[in-house]
Parts: sequence; C-alpha cells; structure tokens
Amino acid sequence: MHSSRVYTLAVAVFLTASNAAATPDPSPRVVGFDFEKKVSQATSGSRLRKRQKTVSVDLDNQDIAYLINMTVGTPGQKFSVQLDTGSSDIWIPSIDSDACTEAPDACQQFGGFDDTRSSTFVDVAEGQFQISYEDNSAISGDYINDTLTIGNSVIKQMTMGLALQATRPFGIMGIGYNADEAIASQQPSAIYPNIISQLKNQGYIDTLAYSLWLNDPSSTTGSILFGGIDTAKFHDPMIVLPIQPSTGGSSDASSDSSSDPSVDSGDGSSGGFSDASSDTSNAAYTDFTVALSSIVVTDAAGNQAYSQSSLALPAILDSGTTATYIPDDLLNPILSGVGASNDPDFGQTLPCALAASKATFSFSFGGNGGPTIQVPFREFVTNIYLESGHQPHYPHGGGTVCGFGILSSGTGPILFGDTFLRSAYVVYDLSNNQIGMANTNFNATDSNIVAISDSAIPSATATASGAVVTQTYQGHPQQTEAATVKAGAEATGGRGTPTFNLGVTATGKSGAAAAVGAPRVKAVSVVVGVVVLLSLVGGGELIAMR
Repeated sequence: MHSSRVYTLAVAVFLTASNAAATPDPSPRVVGFDFEKKVSQATSGSRLRKRQKTVSVDLDNQDIAYLINMTVGTPGQKFSVQLDTGSSDIWIPSIDSDACTEAPDACQQFGGFDDTRSSTFVDVAEGQFQISYEDNSAISGDYINDTLTIGNSVIKQMTMGLALQATRPFGIMGIGYNADEAIASQQPSAIYPNIISQLKNQGYIDTLAYSLWLNDPSSTTGSILFGGIDTAKFHDPMIVLPIQPSTGGSSDASSDSSSDPSVDSGDGSSGGFSDASSDTSNAAYTDFTVALSSIVVTDAAGNQAYSQSSLALPAILDSGTTATYIPDDLLNPILSGVGASNDPDFGQTLPCALAASKATFSFSFGGNGGPTIQVPFREFVTNIYLESGHQPHYPHGGGTVCGFGILSSGTGPILFGDTFLRSAYVVYDLSNNQIGMANTNFNATDSNIVAISDSAIPSATATASGAVVTQTYQGHPQQTEAATVKAGAEATGGRGTPTFNLGVTATGKSGAAAAVGAPRVKAVSVVVGVVVLLSLVGGGELIAMR
C-alpha cells in the first residue's frame, strides 16, 4: 500500500447475508445465498449467487480502501479489514492496542480482538509480528493461530498478526505471495500459508489465483473472485503478462517449514505457525510487478497530447493504494498538461469540473503485443472533503477543488493503485507467476464465472513477454492511514491552466458537467470455493488518507 493525499467522506454502506439457509448444488460444491445491499438507507434488490469453486465475500469501497468482513475466533468476533494485493499477512488490532485505546469508536466499528473470548486462540509467537512501511510507520504485536470465517468458509488454524501497536483502527487482509510475509525477512523458514494458500489447502479453490474487478467509482457493484474469473466483466482480449521477479526474495523462503523447531505441522498441537511446506510459492516473486512499456494521453479532440513509449519500468499492481505513482520525469509533463497545481493543504489539485473531460490515458504493459488499458480522465479526478464534510473551492469563483490521482513515486516504487485498477480487469495467478489483464466492462450486469485451472487463465488469447524488468524495491509500500483533516475552505495554491485540450473549462462551462458530487460507495463481491457473503461495516464519520 502507499499513502495518498486524498481526503474523503465515508458513507454508510451495509451488505448483509440473508438468514436463509444455503442451498447446495448436487454438482461440485456450489453454495448460494440471497443477500440485500443497503446504500445510505436505500435498498437495492436482492439476487442469488451460485458459484462453482468460488467463495463470494462482500467488500466496501469507501473511496479509500476496500473493506472485507470476516470473523476471527470461536465464537467469531467481527472485523472489517482492508483487502490489499500489496502485502501478504492478515493482521487485526487487539482491543488492548494503542489504536483501540485511542480510538475506541473506530475499533468498535471495524473490530478489535479480545483473545480471552476465543476458545480456539493460540499465541504462536509473542512480540514477533512486525511489519513496517515505506514511510517508517510500523505495526507490531504477536503471531496468533485461530479460526477465520469468511461467510460460511471456515478456515482452521489461520496464522495472523495481532497488533498491539498500530497507527490505524482497522487491519489488513494481504493477498500477495507467501514469500512477501513479514516473517520472511526475519525467519524465512517460518513462512506460513496465507489466506489464498489456506483457501486452496482447505478445498475452497483449485489454484492460487483470483481476479479483481473494482468497477467505476460511481457504481455500487464490483467483484473479486478467488479461484475464478468473470468473463462478463471485461472486454476481450485478455492478455497474460509474466510477473517480474524481485531482487529481495529470500533464498530459502520456500523451504520445508517443518524443519524449523518453532513451526508445527499445522494441527495446532504445539501452538506454532501453520505448515507452509505444501505451498508452491517461489521466493523470487514477492509482489505483483509487471513491465510498464508506455503511457499515452489522448486529448478531448482525439489527438495525442503526450506519449512516452519504449519504456521498461517495474510497476506494482496494488489495490491497497488509492492513487497511481510514477517517476517525476513521466509525471511532470502530465501535471502541466492537465493544469494541476500543488496546494500546501491538499496536494496536487485541479478543478472538479474537469472530470467531464473526454480525454483518456492509455497504459501499455509487456512490450509489443501487451495489453493497453484505457483509463478515462475522470478516474484521475478524485474528491476532496473537509472536516465539515464540504468540498473546498478555489477563490474568486474558481470552482470546486479535486485531487489528481497520479502522483510522484519519488524514491519509492512505481505503483498502480485504484485510480488505474478500476479501469482494468486483473487476474492474479500466483501458481504460474503471471497476470492476466483486460479492459474492464464498466457497470456490467451479466455474469459468467469460470474456474481458473492450474495451467491457464480462461479466455486469455496471448502472452506478452517482450519487456523484461527486475523489481529492486524491497519492503512494503507505505500504508494508508485514517485521519481527520482540518483545512480552510479555499485552496491556497491557486488554479493551474491545462496545456492539454481537455474540452472542458475549469468552471464547467462549454457543455461541461458541474463539479462532481459526493462520492458514492460501491460494494464488491469476492469469490473463493463456495459462495459466501459477508456483512460490511459502514459509517458516517469523516476519514482521510495521508
């Protein structure tokens, strides 16, 4: 994950599974649930989801983080945690953590773990869980084993971090490679099967793979499918990219964990880490790095306004990152072109009215024959909210202030976060170290879920391997924190003048739409082995990302 100077208002969103019993299908495991989604007290129609080799879980996008609900312990204690492709551990805050003692209302909303209430709790390694981020923030506590439940999918002996020191009130569900777990840098032989491996090991999915469809920010639907893809949610072609190796992998990260005395066989008898010896993770792969090969901006008239081709840069696909981060030499001409200005309170800003521009960004990966993802300009125009819940504005009637969703990577890694990922349908195939990528089908209502096999991504038409890069960044990208923002109602940095033809004036004239309104929160389904739906937590509090 990486921080972003984007401020947002959390809108109440709830997703609830019905009380009706699941109906099994006589064919290979398929379980369906009726569920009802409520958005700001408006109820949408319920629908039945029956899926083979998939487990459906609900997510809440608060325009900052995608939150997934689960329970931990026996009986289960409820949590909403952030789904993150950029890390690999699950961690949850303890009720005794500084995060919960300093923000008890937030922990009541997102969950705080009381180990004395769980009969299946085992403290695996006291004081050994430590994960740090690019901004030098850190989470620390114990490794624990306990029962984790996602809907009706019950995962026994799940190894997790129990945070005692944390800078945020909600935890993380990391869905990256096992080799990128926090323990890997300290004790590689103690790497354990994370959530994806456990879903496979315990029979819910057939392969270590999942697909992510975030959809348009104004939508209330989207999906993440563990073990499958939904061919109705993207436009052909689906093109495969090799995941690029990292230089920071541990040489013995995939060794048999049973050789380490602190690691047990996973039956919980010795209170050690769950056994990862059956996992096939490759230590050379620690994140979802692909080769970025070009960036093109097409203006509102259909003319090429900016182009950088023949690139060969390592870029991480990270759902835990709100914005997209690229090097300054690529970014600065874009900032000038869109007329972004650097405000001391709000970062890179531009008028919200520019969201109506018909300009597009095109990002290509993998060299010749690789996928090109078209991103509408509006995806990079992000709402900013003040502590009062109102949006700031430029002085002298200059319009409403929004943020720009492409920022400088500085000395950190290139990251393609949610402002990009909403326009891409991405398949993460950890078994074969490859990424499938296609242009998203925004707001698709049809569904056609197909299981992913061990050997191939369904519907993939080609593999692009013309560009080869190596990821030299080591560690975890900067985490996103929640905080309250205090700033004046006016931007003090002034308003820039675009040099690209965006076809829209800064005040929304020339047929442009008015400034974009309050963000609408979308719900996302997750699938893994059996269809399972989770309740999501929402709230009306103001939160912000730094």
